[in-house]
Amino acid sequence: MTVLFQLATPLPEAERNARLYRGELIVFRGFDAMAQLTDKLRAHCISHLGNEPTVANQSMSSIDIEHAAESLRAAIRQDSDVAVAWRQVLFAINTNLDETYGDGVVLRVQPPQSGIQGERTKPLRAHRDTWGSNLPAQINWWAPLYETTPERTLALFPGFFAQIVENDSADWSFQEMVQARRMQSTPGYPLLPTATKAPNWDDALVISLLPGDLLCFSGAHLHGSVPNTTGLTRLSFETRTVNRSDMAAGLGAPNVDGSAPFMTPQIFRHLLNGQKLGELEKL
Repeated sequence: MTVLFQLATPLPEAERNARLYRGELIVFRGFDAMAQLTDKLRAHCISHLGNEPTVANQSMSSIDIEHAAESLRAAIRQDSDVAVAWRQVLFAINTNLDETYGDGVVLRVQPPQSGIQGERTKPLRAHRDTWGSNLPAQINWWAPLYETTPERTLALFPGFFAQIVENDSADWSFQEMVQARRMQSTPGYPLLPTATKAPNWDDALVISLLPGDLLCFSGAHLHGSVPNTTGLTRLSFETRTVNRSDMAAGLGAPNVDGSAPFMTPQIFRHLLNGQKLGELEKL
């Protein structure tokens, strides 16, 4: 049975990464830097969704929430203070920033399942991030900004970490996805490859964390959104990182079922100087 290991002290990065690559799940709890980042992100939520962001769905239409979510995500991408605060979190838990590349802090807004749901606000189907990136050393980070419930959170499927899951990664292209969104040439082109046969929810590990907690897991872990059946909007943030030395050494989680034809290291930038990890590479 997979357990979330809760840590209130830093963990050497090499040990942390090795454990994640084996499929362990780690939660960092009680770090001041994380509380400060949460406060900054909450301020953005209030600015775009009102003083009580979790009840924005009670006064805003689905379309208005979709537009507000896009503006919110853009504001966070452009806020250098958020980027600094995230680096401080990683440093506090003993991450070597000189070796770390990331794709930036992303805010996820998931209103209840009613009305029209946009591409960025609807629940994510079960997937491994590595189906799209092909980077075994990728690490995912996730945290709630407000209290969550089992009906409004993230779910992982730890039992499938080393098991083959049917998916559409062989037919998915990062380049086509980017072009489809830039040119609006292929409406509905998926944001990422997903499982073609949904896992049973009885196999899910529903994540129950408090604001200020930080979950990290391998990008190879099967995970997805719990369909929001509550009356409140879920607000959480996520991001992904890659350790350059681990990638160069071939370290990372096993690839048991990913078939995407490309690697996408270029979506990751050095956290200090902004340099890209690499350009699109053919496998």
